[in-house]
Amino acid sequence: MAIIISAALYGMSNLTDAHAAGLLTGSFTSSPQYFLAGGNDSFTGTASGGVSPYKFNWTFGDGPLVANGSLVTHIFSVAGSYTVRLNITDSTPVLPMQISITNTVTVHGSPLVIDGWSVNWNITDYHGVEIYNSTYNGVLAIRDALINGVSVVYFQQPPGLSCLFFDDLGHDDLAASIAGFTVQNSTDPSNPWFEIRANFNPSLVGYNYTQFWRFYKSGEWDAILYVGHIGCGWNHYYQPHFRIDLAVGNKNRDLMSQYAPSGVWQNLIWEGNYTDNGFRDIAHNATQWRLGDGTGYYYMVPRVIPYAGDMPKFASKIYLVRDRPGELEPDTNPPAMPPDPNNFVNGELAYRQSIAFWYLPTFGDHWLYSVGQTPTGYPSIVSLSFYPRGI
Repeated sequence: MAIIISAALYGMSNLTDAHAAGLLTGSFTSSPQYFLAGGNDSFTGTASGGVSPYKFNWTFGDGPLVANGSLVTHIFSVAGSYTVRLNITDSTPVLPMQISITNTVTVHGSPLVIDGWSVNWNITDYHGVEIYNSTYNGVLAIRDALINGVSVVYFQQPPGLSCLFFDDLGHDDLAASIAGFTVQNSTDPSNPWFEIRANFNPSLVGYNYTQFWRFYKSGEWDAILYVGHIGCGWNHYYQPHFRIDLAVGNKNRDLMSQYAPSGVWQNLIWEGNYTDNGFRDIAHNATQWRLGDGTGYYYMVPRVIPYAGDMPKFASKIYLVRDRPGELEPDTNPPAMPPDPNNFVNGELAYRQSIAFWYLPTFGDHWLYSVGQTPTGYPSIVSLSFYPRGI
């Protein structure tokens, strides 16, 4: 009898404490701002009042899958609207308090329509996130853009290991993490942008890449790749292979130019390798190349920011090619020799023709972390920025 009375008094005491703390309340937030079908989205629940600790239980409106915890992640496979429900239970004895919070989230498919852009995207089997048939304010801007692969060559042959890789970026390499595949937006209201971001860890070799397609409300856009410091313990260099087909006016009157040391734009007549000469057109965002139809242009700025600043420096280059369907490098890893899209340069006339180009930035790096470890510190970054003028 004494034990029962004591337990009852204990329960009444805790109930009194719960009432003193107030009713149980809660809420949840989600990230990123825009959800993509196939992306990794995070949800954070908070609670107050009642008696802690709290239990958090989630459902996402797309099936029987549930999750537990104050911070959870979820992948919506199909675009649409979904009701996310968070059930919170406190620790009040005998009669725990419980509340439910619901919110409707929108999951975007392709195209992604934000800030005047309509961006068609696709997670490819081997070429990362491909952008295609994308418009700005209703005008076609990008016919096709992808990363064919990343060439990795070691300066010294590791004993018993291959010194050559050609990493594809595909479904099998997409990291299952919060940062794996998302849309993020700028926090700077003076220069708004959004970006499609995908993190890849090639399963065969263990390197780490994060791909970005970033689109600005002004019409500018960037092709970006972050490279982490993973791999075997020898110095090596990376060379991403971007292939880009722009839409600027009449496709059959494409004209590509390079800023010359003499301070003028020099038209490029033939297919070929046009290496960055280090000179910039300060009047147009310090650009090196441009592509247009004679009246409107995209002005292009290459940037390479290596983590290992002590390694040898390499000038970025562009291969100008006629836009031929199917001209992509084979997805063979390891290849017999370093892949080079220069194989598609056949000396054809490129002036006032339908053209595309390859962007090949190159930089050296040190091995810092083993496979399975989390890369820390700053990544190496390469990018190509596109500034529209008169389009």
